[in-house]
Amino acid sequence: MGIEQVVPHVYRIGMGYVSAYLVSLDEVTVVDSGLPKRRDTILKAATEAGREPKDVKHIALTHHHVDHTGSLAALIAATGAKAYIHPLDAAIVRGEKPAPGPNKTIVAGRMLGPLMARVTPTLQTVASLRETSNGDDIAAAGGMKAIHTPGHTAGHLAYLWPHDGGVLFAGDAAGNIMGLGPPTSALGGMFTEDIGAAKESFRKLAALEFDVACFGHGGPIKGKAHAAFRRTVEKLAK
Repeated sequence: MGIEQVVPHVYRIGMGYVSAYLVSLDEVTVVDSGLPKRRDTILKAATEAGREPKDVKHIALTHHHVDHTGSLAALIAATGAKAYIHPLDAAIVRGEKPAPGPNKTIVAGRMLGPLMARVTPTLQTVASLRETSNGDDIAAAGGMKAIHTPGHTAGHLAYLWPHDGGVLFAGDAAGNIMGLGPPTSALGGMFTEDIGAAKESFRKLAALEFDVACFGHGGPIKGKAHAAFRRTVEKLAK
């Protein structure tokens, strides 16, 4: 799957069931690094966007899961880019603490958890991380605001880019596969550490202003995305 232009300067990099994103301004920013062994996929995407691998200067990570950080070490080695992540998830990416297993309060987590633990790729740890917290403005993409959205993981971050009416990089704080919603369905919930916190984080995002939303799983919403989030919050409240 090639790249998809979401808005000017923003491209979706499809990797099967998960997506990373590329923001091409004076410097190139990658949002999440996708699955393991996808370094060349990301660097090819930069080329398709008219840039060179050496232009990749920043990697904004939403959370520690290996389908979002799998190619981080290889991408940093190839480009020297700076990587940003919340402190709570940074400890896992550095290898200082283990990643939590599937959520056993969910039926799917109890039934499929042991199998998923066996087939999930091992994360290659990375020491050189820049920790960022809620409300921080990071230098990536000419300036992005980090939004702490715990639930899916304790240190999950979304990023709001103040261009084109606001572009939200939601990571896994929201998904758009079979409709928009928080990561609390049977499979999504299995990998969500705190279901209640995840719902609250979705409501937190819905209170923001953004015209476009990009997700780790599912296609982007192009136009009036904040309104779609608010409609979903209303449905969840019923």
